[in-house]
Amino acid sequence: MTLIKSNLGLIGAQSSHARFFCEAFNRDKLHPGLSISYIHGADDPQAAGSLRQEFGLELCDTEEELIAKSDAVAIVLRRGSAHFSPAMKVLEAKKPLYIDKPFTLSVEEANAIAETAKANKILLAGGSSLKALQGLKPVAQAILPGSTVIVSYAADRKSEYDGYWFYGIHAVETLLALCGPGFTSVSAFRNGESVEAIVAYPDKCSVIMTSPDMADLRVTVLNDKTQSFNVPMDYHHVCPNEFAEMLKSGKAPRDYSFYVKSVELLKAIADAAEL
Repeated sequence: MTLIKSNLGLIGAQSSHARFFCEAFNRDKLHPGLSISYIHGADDPQAAGSLRQEFGLELCDTEEELIAKSDAVAIVLRRGSAHFSPAMKVLEAKKPLYIDKPFTLSVEEANAIAETAKANKILLAGGSSLKALQGLKPVAQAILPGSTVIVSYAADRKSEYDGYWFYGIHAVETLLALCGPGFTSVSAFRNGESVEAIVAYPDKCSVIMTSPDMADLRVTVLNDKTQSFNVPMDYHHVCPNEFAEMLKSGKAPRDYSFYVKSVELLKAIADAAEL
């Protein structure tokens, strides 16, 4: 199924990502024919009201109302722990779905979403915007069998939005996008507020390093020489563009198992580091 002209719905208003979607579709009109038409913002009614006024949206009182009116839905709630229930409602309505990061906080929930979407041939995308940054292309080209890959980015285990999950997912999905989902073992530890994880692969080793005060996404690749990449953070339109391209093409951007593996890896890190 392709959606060339569609009315899209947003569940969630508190996150800045709700604004990114509205700007991309309604203000900048990056995808003619596609627009954000509906919003359900129980997480922040004031923000929802502001978005309604600025971008010409219709406020929906319930998730069910929004899902019924929308051709496709993006869930942009800040807390991944709140994603599963609305996601399953969208899938039950058999409508294309985008789930913002973190996908879920449970491997079982992530798997249920992925399996339901796959079984019913429903388009599904989501997660961190960083994994699709254009600046990662030269990084991927530098990774060879035997490489050591180090991904460094911000994450705060004390975040009010589900702790380490809120930002830790960025480094996790970046690593999986670069090295693939086939990791074989995970170990991790915490030193103060910094967290380091060693993620082993059959043909390479990788390390995730996070700290609340890290401002840049940096990836270092060690082969016979060391290459360090400070990845440009052009992320504002990444998620809206991926959602739009999925709707227009009728093709999901990646296998749904990616989201399950990302949740699995982050949970393994959180458990090992006792976060």
